[in-house]
Amino acid sequence: MSNVSSARPYAKALFIKAKKDNRLAAVLLWLEAMALVVVDKTVASLLSDPHVGEEKIIDACIPTLGDKLTTHDKNFLHLLAENKRLELLPAILALYQQLQLAQLNKVAIEITSSKPLTEAQHLALQKTLEQKHRGPVDLTYHIDSNLLGGLVLRCGDKVIDGSIKSQLHQLSQSINEYA
Repeated sequence: MSNVSSARPYAKALFIKAKKDNRLAAVLLWLEAMALVVVDKTVASLLSDPHVGEEKIIDACIPTLGDKLTTHDKNFLHLLAENKRLELLPAILALYQQLQLAQLNKVAIEITSSKPLTEAQHLALQKTLEQKHRGPVDLTYHIDSNLLGGLVLRCGDKVIDGSIKSQLHQLSQSINEYA
């Protein structure tokens, strides 16, 4: 099961509770902080160390977040730690942000290109994607020179890979099938 699939129920539960308590922004802040912590190389190595344990990492992190955490927030983090799911925090964050955007009728789309896009290309993409999704979109741009050309669009679980790298890979597989 992918991280996104595993993270979805956690993100949904966290979002529902935060919305009910009128704490969407506050939860987003500590969730962003914790997601950054678990992707840190040192912390990531500690997460995989059976002698450290995820509970110890949470116990060390909670005081740094100060009074931003409610008892429910702390319990949520401890639940993730007990279930050895702290590595899901970045995916939980991404899904939580998507839920917030969905509440505003916005769709989050990540666009990866091999080189920076021009302003005209940005505007054209924005317009096309807003028409496709019948509403506002929140675009995030990334550069990956390994793509060679083209674009990769990610919207939640959906990926549209129009990169030259992907097309060459598909062509190579087709040739190998007939060779």
